[in-house]
Amino acid sequence: MTAILLYLCIIAAASTHTSLNKLFMRQSSQAAVFNVLRALTAFIMFCVISIPGGTFHVPTLLFGMCYGGFVSVSLYMGYRALSVGPMALTSMMISFSVIFPVLWGILIQKESVTLLHMTAFLLLFAALFLVNADKLRQNQKPGMQYRKWFLFTSVTCLCNGVCSILQKEHQTAFPSLYSREFMASAMGICALLFAFATFRSVSLQDFRHTTGKRYAILAGITNSTANFLTLVLAGMENASVLFPMISAGTIFAALLWGVFAFQEKPKANQYAALLAGAASIVLLKL
Repeated sequence: MTAILLYLCIIAAASTHTSLNKLFMRQSSQAAVFNVLRALTAFIMFCVISIPGGTFHVPTLLFGMCYGGFVSVSLYMGYRALSVGPMALTSMMISFSVIFPVLWGILIQKESVTLLHMTAFLLLFAALFLVNADKLRQNQKPGMQYRKWFLFTSVTCLCNGVCSILQKEHQTAFPSLYSREFMASAMGICALLFAFATFRSVSLQDFRHTTGKRYAILAGITNSTANFLTLVLAGMENASVLFPMISAGTIFAALLWGVFAFQEKPKANQYAALLAGAASIVLLKL
């Protein structure tokens, strides 16, 4: 029951974070401001909750710093990919980062995989493709710089996969321990890197006049909550099950946000993605 509750909280926080991204983008194009406020909010939050009973643990510090570095590269490269390529195709390609923790769990952690699991993986990949299938032709940008786009997208996908593996490996080594310290060190690295990048490219006046900063702050809370709970759940669940379930659940939640918060009308391919994702979740838990 605890694992199910954590899973639902992860999906809720992750999907809310995505919606806050969209709300911010409606008011401002200052992605650097969004990133630095999101990272600083998360860092402050984890510093506060880590102070009572916190432990200085060197291996966790190193895990967290590596995680923070990969998250920062992922966010930057993902932004660059979107700047030169189509949103739908970019999002779909990045979502396939789930294959890295799945393969890690099966090949390195020697997690058992049944025929039902294999079927679930296929359904998940079908859902990841179908959710944006209607937009793949529409969103082709004229003169898209394909080589740059492929490089940026590939690096983002790889970094996301490595982040998931680091979460699982940390909790395998230290089950149910040092989760707060892990996230505090990770968000500290993100905040430092984004602060350096932001104040090199954005003037203080532009920073002050950027609208929608509250969305960035709330995004920092929801994103860090989702990452923290994923880290906790990684100590309870196999990587080959946990991360595909989160991906499938996020598809479902994103469609709900689109319908009820942004008045979007799902198309046939998105309903098909929803069904495939739901079936994938069920099969993974059988």
